[in-house]
Amino acid sequence: MPLAFKRRGLKKVVVGPTGVEEPVRVSEPAPIPPPHPDPVVLRTLGRGLYWQHLLEAGAMADAAELAAREGLHRTFVNDHLRLALLAPDLVEAALQGALPRTVTLLSLLRDGIPVCWQAQRSRIFG
Repeated sequence: MPLAFKRRGLKKVVVGPTGVEEPVRVSEPAPIPPPHPDPVVLRTLGRGLYWQHLLEAGAMADAAELAAREGLHRTFVNDHLRLALLAPDLVEAALQGALPRTVTLLSLLRDGIPVCWQAQRSRIFG
């Protein structure tokens, strides 16, 4: 459909061919989806916090003993334990689904989690 732009005072308007009432139809913007927590990140975070609690309480001597009891590889347990180092506000953001969509379990584990909470925030939120 051929369209033309005409100046009407200070504004430019779209003018369609003769006989067309609405050459451009403006629709409502799409609604923003509600925040959705990532269940994989939450499950891994929960495991890491629980295992960290077991280590701090003295129920387990180290990650190797924990891995043997759970029947998992030591590296897998250590990766989960790293998530226990997340800043409290980042844990809360994960629970509320407020982390950026680019933050996945793979990205958290691949990039590593700094010990400094400010560095964690800058890495996750840019």
